[in-house]
Amino acid sequence: MGRRQEIVDAIRARVALIRTANGYDTDLGAHVFEWKVTAFSEGELPGLCFRDTEQTVAELTGGVRNASLTVEFILGAAAGTATPSIVRQGIGDVVRAIDSDPTWGGLAWDTAIQSDEMFMDHDGKLTGLAKVTAIVKYQTLRAVP
Repeated sequence: MGRRQEIVDAIRARVALIRTANGYDTDLGAHVFEWKVTAFSEGELPGLCFRDTEQTVAELTGGVRNASLTVEFILGAAAGTATPSIVRQGIGDVVRAIDSDPTWGGLAWDTAIQSDEMFMDHDGKLTGLAKVTAIVKYQTLRAVP
């Protein structure tokens, strides 16, 4: 298994822990999806989708590569008067989950939050959405993807 897949597996396990029972403010970890391509249904809220979108690589000497993997975390919150506040809490939970171990158990040397944004979907009823973008920085050998 390649390092990128190991990191994706670690991300899935970590974000599944985003539950109020674990001290977080939301239950985003109740519904976790990798590369979800459809909108969240009501039964999937609160929910979180993550996707590893782009990887840039810098070749170093000795067959070593530095890689930067962009990961987007899309989160959704159900409609209600507190939706914007809940979305902000969700952003905070995702950032806190990442910051709890930015090396993903030693698979990476760092993870940096690049940005976050909020938006509302008014398709029938208000749904709060957000995207947190992070860059996972890791090193691998040339023969290992």
